[in-house]
Amino acid sequence: MLRSVAPHRASRAAAARVLLALSLIGCGGGGDGGSGGITTPPPPPPPPPPPDGLLATGERLFDLETFGGNGRTCVTCHMRETGTITLEAIAARVLTPSDPLFRHDGLDGGLDGTTRIAREGTIRVELTLPSYVTLADNPAQRTIVVNRGVPSTVNMPALDGTPFPAIMLDLRNDNLQDQARDAITGHAKGTVAPSADQLSAIAAFEQQGDRFFSSAALRVSAGGGARVDLPQGTTQSEQDGRLFFLETGAPGTKQGMCGECHGGPNLNEVTLLGNRETLQPAGAKFSNAGISERNVPLNPLFTFRVDNGSGDVRVVTSPDPGIMLTPRQTSRHLNNFLVAGVHPALTANLFKIPSLWGIKRTPPYFHDNSAKTLRDVVDHYADHLFKQNPFAGVFNTLTEQERIDVVAYLNLL
Repeated sequence: MLRSVAPHRASRAAAARVLLALSLIGCGGGGDGGSGGITTPPPPPPPPPPPDGLLATGERLFDLETFGGNGRTCVTCHMRETGTITLEAIAARVLTPSDPLFRHDGLDGGLDGTTRIAREGTIRVELTLPSYVTLADNPAQRTIVVNRGVPSTVNMPALDGTPFPAIMLDLRNDNLQDQARDAITGHAKGTVAPSADQLSAIAAFEQQGDRFFSSAALRVSAGGGARVDLPQGTTQSEQDGRLFFLETGAPGTKQGMCGECHGGPNLNEVTLLGNRETLQPAGAKFSNAGISERNVPLNPLFTFRVDNGSGDVRVVTSPDPGIMLTPRQTSRHLNNFLVAGVHPALTANLFKIPSLWGIKRTPPYFHDNSAKTLRDVVDHYADHLFKQNPFAGVFNTLTEQERIDVVAYLNLL
């Protein structure tokens, strides 16, 4: 995610803040023998065969239906090849100014100009502030606009839908139907409301259509088949890089550093190793990779006053605070991990962990698209998060060869 990739080993300051929040987490959904995680329910049964024509209807709606809006369809931003839109694709489409991509929230300031989207590949996203958040400099203002990348639809609809839905970078939608409705209404400015049957057809197509999987094996896995294992790698560099993505590792070693937060069927869940290292709950699909703190694109900063409802008001400054603005009562995913006693300010800058499957096809990366290549991603973690493990006091610098190895393995997934 996300669209950040790789593990969560926060700097001492960031880790301390996140740990304050996450050390209180883990009582929602039951224990798992003291691991600090949750009891994961058994995988759901394979979905029944779709009714005749349902996927064809979903495909037509996804690719062609504008719902009376600004000309956009789902495929405008979620392209067939990648499930998102790359900078290379944007550069080619800038040559056609009438492309629906360059309307509304695709424009600089929402009005005109394509400088931002051509440089960063981000879309303007308007968010309503929850009741417990106000802007320090304008308490009457109830919305903000942040610049975010387009999350890829590849693998996500089928592999992130259960048992705890993890949809959108800030987890604000509970299911694919809600996500589609919000996109049609806000992103595509639709004037014709989609029916429940139409939304269900779009969701079914996203969950079962071939284009929404980075491999045939993952499609089979999503239908109830065996979980897809990490590939072994053929070159020495790939095999060495694979060690970083294992879900096991000895304390003080580099093995499993990426596997801490990239486990599970979609390689985007905190693992038991991650729970031991960072105290984040096993099974959680959210983390803080220090992206908003760095703010490489220099997005506008907001200063928020966050009230826990008991008079404890804390100040958070961030260009995009992520799930802090996602009310817990409307997010089933968060309800399984966050409890009432956690101050909402402590969830600032947490975002969905992105899948690593097919990651080579979906640059740029992180929620603000600030990493343009996989090497940029690895350098971010190596230079800003891996240098010191604040939990064990172990310095984990990555050598040049180790960075090459990790990138080689990411390109294999």
